[in-house]
Amino acid sequence: MLHDTPGELAQPFEVLDWKKGECDPVPGKTMPNIMVVERDYPNTYKKFTSLGPLLAKAGNGGKGIAWNTEDEVDFLRELNHPVTEPGISEGQPQIETAIDAAEVILSLAPETNGHVAVKAWGALEKLTGRDHQHLALGKEHESIRFRDLQAQPRKIISSPTWSGLEDEHVSYNAGYTNVHELIPWRTITGRQQFFQDHVWMRAFGEQFVTYRPPVDTHTTSILKDKKPNGHKEIVLNWITPHQKWGIHSTYTDNLLMLTLSRGGPITWISEIDAKSVGIEDNDWVEIFNANGALTCRAVVSQRVKQGMVMMYHAQERIVNVPGSEITETRGGHHNSVTRAIMKPTHMIGGYAQQSWGFNYYGTVGCNRDEFVVVRKMNKVDWLDGPDGDALPQPLPQDV
Repeated sequence: MLHDTPGELAQPFEVLDWKKGECDPVPGKTMPNIMVVERDYPNTYKKFTSLGPLLAKAGNGGKGIAWNTEDEVDFLRELNHPVTEPGISEGQPQIETAIDAAEVILSLAPETNGHVAVKAWGALEKLTGRDHQHLALGKEHESIRFRDLQAQPRKIISSPTWSGLEDEHVSYNAGYTNVHELIPWRTITGRQQFFQDHVWMRAFGEQFVTYRPPVDTHTTSILKDKKPNGHKEIVLNWITPHQKWGIHSTYTDNLLMLTLSRGGPITWISEIDAKSVGIEDNDWVEIFNANGALTCRAVVSQRVKQGMVMMYHAQERIVNVPGSEITETRGGHHNSVTRAIMKPTHMIGGYAQQSWGFNYYGTVGCNRDEFVVVRKMNKVDWLDGPDGDALPQPLPQDV
């Protein structure tokens, strides 16, 4: 039962187990949907390097809506050239290079193809009974190609798979189309919900928004003060929110952002916590626990609460990342110290916004319930000496 689909939205909140004889096993109603998937291993490579035939037959879509993509498939067949080798992929658009793959994505996505955006909004109209195509008609004949993005960042086109708009009148704001276009929220009621009536949510006492303190997974006790480097250590709650300046890693490593963010990965720490362990703004720090370690510069700020340390996610370790004193290898990034931890309520299945899916556990960030040890680095080792030997680098204050 895919997320945001009618089948999922229609599930009852009473949880019955067909394996225990509490109900009949009915695919899509009392158990997950079942379908046969064929595996054609001898043709795996041919399938991987060509566009599949179902896009022209069944169309494309997401979040419960679908639209026809025959025109886009024909365009890609001309742009990327058709496969000429006899076999299962003959006549299909090629995906031989990374640019081919990028063009496929850009051509099929409503965010980068105005014709597709208009069709996508039209598909949503069939569900809401309202006019939404006006949100994309002004950009119907616009398209963003790979070379366009190579030249400069481009503003995308509004898409119904998101709840905000990308246009000249409003910045992206979650829930904007729900309010101004009267599009139902993807919940069991179609409205913003504060009370969750599911039997499991009630059992856990979380039918209303409830504070739960972070879970101490004891990943710091086995390392704190066990490998000293001469500086004080402090245990803090590790938080990894989305960054304000990009989407995931996009644009993080451009010169402007690197200039604004101290030349590479950074982490934010409160003035009080920093002072207690002798960390000053722009110091090199190491953050570690039993899961892993990372190295970065510190941003000491009053905007961070005492007891937590924050690193905006997706700061890839490709620029200005020295070695870790704990692991003696290249420092990691925000996920190096985290582990995904499942919560029982995440396993609620087929109940609108409370359903789970791969990489979609819901609104609770318990996979960020983690603690780390933070300390100032004693030496900055770039691990780029001759024959791979380490070359210790002086700290900024020693230069």
